Amino acid sequence: MPETPFYLQLRDRLVALIESGELRPAGRLPAERLLAERFATTRITLRQALSQLESEGRIHRRTRRGWFVSPPRVDYTPDRDQSFTQYVTAQGRRPFTQVLSLYHRPAPPTVAQALMIPPEHTVLKVCRRRYIDDRAVLLERIWLRDDLLPGLAEGDFTASLWQRLHDDYGIDPVRKSLRLYPTALTGTEAETLGVHSGSAGLCVTRTTYDRDGRALEYDEDHWLHDAICIRADVDMT
Repeated sequence: MPETPFYLQLRDRLVALIESGELRPAGRLPAERLLAERFATTRITLRQALSQLESEGRIHRRTRRGWFVSPPRVDYTPDRDQSFTQYVTAQGRRPFTQVLSLYHRPAPPTVAQALMIPPEHTVLKVCRRRYIDDRAVLLERIWLRDDLLPGLAEGDFTASLWQRLHDDYGIDPVRKSLRLYPTALTGTEAETLGVHSGSAGLCVTRTTYDRDGRALEYDEDHWLHDAICIRADVDMT
């Protein structure tokens, strides 16, 4: 049997430090020079081990700040009617939302198709950066049929959008259509979330309908890949 490459042996030793609590969740790893000295290896080999751990979601890089142990992922269960704030808080974590932009613009073709409106129909676009425990984990782009929701643009978009639709308009979502796929975070996504271009991510697109079958909201979410776990309960009966 061939010998395990040294970078994988080193990966196992770093995992042991994480699982023992010596390297704590959200804690910063020692500098690469110090780690290389501790394990009597080169920085090239060390970086191979660190990259392996990054691909597994155990650690992550922050731009110009170094390597950190990734906190536990939050569970997202699409078939439950919970907002970001609700499901993050329910798991003992601290959510925070920052509104980056809010403006009207013609709907791009993909958005128009999802919302079942003519191309170039004007919609409200909202961009939000969402945090868990002070770490930016999600860039959310939302397109809304605010022609059906007068006064929507004047409200608070740091809170739950659908709670506001319920309270102010008497509208509740009854159906969501989702697509999920792995992606690379580049450009705006990488810059907004403070990671290197090309970092692994998860894209979730979602169209939400009211009880009259109208598509009122289309979302495009870009998550850090190590921040979220998708869970689903499937009834096989």
